[in-house]
Formats: sequence, C-alpha cells, structure tokens
Amino acid sequence: MAKLTVSRFKDLDETRAHYLATVDTEAERLRMQHVTPGNGQTMTYEAKHREALAGGGPMITAEAEALEVTEQEVIGSVLAARGRWELAGAKIEAARIKAKRDIRAATTPAEMHATSKGAFND
Repeated sequence: MAKLTVSRFKDLDETRAHYLATVDTEAERLRMQHVTPGNGQTMTYEAKHREALAGGGPMITAEAEALEVTEQEVIGSVLAARGRWELAGAKIEAARIKAKRDIRAATTPAEMHATSKGAFND
C-alpha cells in the first residue's frame, strides 16, 4: 500500500519552491539512469567525446588497450553512447522545463503537486 505524506507550507511561494526542487531532483534521478554520477566521470565522458570527434586521443587509446579492442571500436562506442545520452537528456530536460513552467503558473498546491508527480510520465 502506498504511503501518503502530507506537506505543509507557510505560503504558495514556499510551496512552489518545494515543487520546483522536486522536479529538479527527479530529473537528476532519471539522468543517473543513463550516466555514471560524479564530476570526474562527467569530465571523462566529455574528454572521450572530444577525442572521439577528433579521431582519437589518450583516453580513447587507454580504453582500447584496456578492452583489447581497436581505437575505432572505442570511438564508435563513445559516439553511440553520446547519441543515446543526447536523446534521453533532451527528453528529460524538456519535461523538466515544462513542469517548472507549469508549477510557476499553478495557483494551488494541488496543481503544483500533480504537475511535479506527472512531469516525467511520458
């Protein structure tokens, strides 16, 4: 059975801030289904993508050696992963932006709650 939690806020501004933050938190949870968390990992993904676009580099070489595959195979893998991420990331970002717009336009806590809960259900 689902647990119901009731939140109380002092005014609509506090309510709105809560639901705007809820949308950002859910967007990040969804993003983490597609990438490894951490700033260093993000920097690694970006470096590998730049190297893949350039046709190679130390990250690509290191990964190819570690996996015992060709650099071209790593480049293909990196570019394919980036393409998948861009599609997923764009969908998440569009839903996040729309939900935040709708929360800002909402006039009741119930509307804000419903928007935040349904933002990523497509």
